[in-house]
Amino acid sequence: MSGVLMAVVLAVQGAGAPVDKGLDLAGTYGNVCVHPESGDLLGIELFFPGAADPGHARLRHYEGAGLAPERLVMGTRGAAVYLYASDGTVVMVVRRQGAALQVTHLAGSQASSGGDRETLVTVTRRGGDGTRPVCR
Repeated sequence: MSGVLMAVVLAVQGAGAPVDKGLDLAGTYGNVCVHPESGDLLGIELFFPGAADPGHARLRHYEGAGLAPERLVMGTRGAAVYLYASDGTVVMVVRRQGAALQVTHLAGSQASSGGDRETLVTVTRRGGDGTRPVCR
């Protein structure tokens, strides 16, 4: 979908204002863990590239392994960031909660726990080896 068409779709759907430049979300947030018995990866990661790709985020689901990332368009309403799929559907609402993000899933998607909300923390790789915490 072209950038102009996406802007029209978002305006029609009430996407809110473009992302506030003062709202710095750059980085990776997630809750991905390793299942203790199977070794499967479970959870989601949200990557905000900041100035490298302003107004966009990448969502990656982990359901045994990492699925292909989805590029989302960002819009804001007050302190909330709305993330839109390529078809203009609102996928989730993100609010900063200290250093973490509170995510509310929309459009029928579910949180890793099965509900509609989850908390994502800043992702750091211990020693750069990609080690993930064990699921509880």
